[in-house]
Parts: sequence; structure tokens; C-alpha cells
Amino acid sequence: MKKTLLMVGTLAGAVAAYGQGQLVWSDGQNGYEIAILAPNPASPSVEQTGNSSYDTPAGTATYGGGWIGGTSTAPGNGVGATTTENGIDYTASGNFTVGLYMAGTAGGLTTAITSGAPVGTGTVESGGSAGLYSAGNGGSAVDPNDASSAWVGIAAWYNAGGTITSYEAAVAAGDPAGYVESTSAVPIGAAPSPAGNLQGGYGLTSFSLATVPEPSTIALGVVGACSLLLRRRKS
Repeated sequence: MKKTLLMVGTLAGAVAAYGQGQLVWSDGQNGYEIAILAPNPASPSVEQTGNSSYDTPAGTATYGGGWIGGTSTAPGNGVGATTTENGIDYTASGNFTVGLYMAGTAGGLTTAITSGAPVGTGTVESGGSAGLYSAGNGGSAVDPNDASSAWVGIAAWYNAGGTITSYEAAVAAGDPAGYVESTSAVPIGAAPSPAGNLQGGYGLTSFSLATVPEPSTIALGVVGACSLLLRRRKS
């Protein structure tokens, strides 16, 4: 596959010590290699999900945007070019943060992502590993619920120079953000057993960021629409 060195680097630290309820969430595990992409220039407010032919397992998803941290040239069919859109340089991987979210239920996971803080954070890679993410804390994180399994989400967002630290904050600021959720609970290892991992993916796939208008912009749009309807009623 396209970037094996990342897997070696991120997993090396993860095997050092497993605490209770730990999950190895590094990208590039066996049967699990997803990518994070820039918004689709044709529909920047719509998040795209699914694995492309470059991912593991390979899929048929087609992305209009390119790998974050990539060059401006499209790598080929299924993934677009990486460019600067609306003043945000998607070729600069340091502009973006990746976050791990965990919860005891599927509904709880969505709530955790959209209105909570990540359990752990990492970075988006560049160069030959563009689009992949490198998990922090040696590639592993502790399940806050200390359970035998958890629903897992991977989110990414524009970090505005490190001042935006969660998916929720990025959306509130109207900055590009996106996420995917597991389609089932992921087993979480507890000492002295090995840590849990994302091998196989558990339904976690590649995804693109999407730009969500700021609440004030949405409010202005609603006011404008209401004014237009009022004028039509009067005429």
C-alpha cells in the first residue's frame, strides 16, 4: 500500500505499555488504512465518506478533494487535487488536527463528537504519507469509560494555528471539519491483555472535511429567506 513507514512509526510506541482499557488507534494497522481529504470543491459543505481504491480495505468512493498534506496534483482516479480553498492551504498538513472519540453507545458517540472533547489527538501526515493520520500518545489512548468495548469515531478539523482543539469548536467557528464513526463496538483491551485495536476498521473509512457556515451566517440566510417570502405574500 501507499505508506507503510507510518504504520511502523506509530505502532512502535504503542506496544511499550498497555494500561487498562487501552485502544491502539493508529492509522495503517492490518486491514485498516484510511485517509483524510480536503472538501470537495464542487460541494464544500457536503462531507464525503468511504474508502477509495488507495485505502485498506480498498473501496470505490470518489473524492473531489485531495489528500490533506498532499501536493497540488491529483494522484489518480478516485482522489482529486489538493489545493488552497477559501484561504485555507490543504497542502499544509500542520493546519489540521485529528481526534479520537469513544463512547458506550452509537448515539453517545455522535454526541461526544459533536459536543465534546476528543480522548486523544494526532496529526495529518504529508509527503508520501499525505492524508494518513499519526495518532498521539504513542498511537494508543485510554477508554474514558473503562469498558470492555466502545464505539469509536475519528474526526479531523482545521485547527487555526492550534487554537481550535475539537470538532465541535471547528464547526462553531465555521471551519472545515469532518468525522466517521464505527459501525459496531470495538473491543477494548484491559490489563494484562493486549490493547484493543482498529484492525479491520470496524466500519471506519476515509472521509473528507466539509465547511459548515457559522451560526450567524445561517441566521442571516434564514432572515433573508423569510423577508423574501414576506415580500412574495404582499405582492
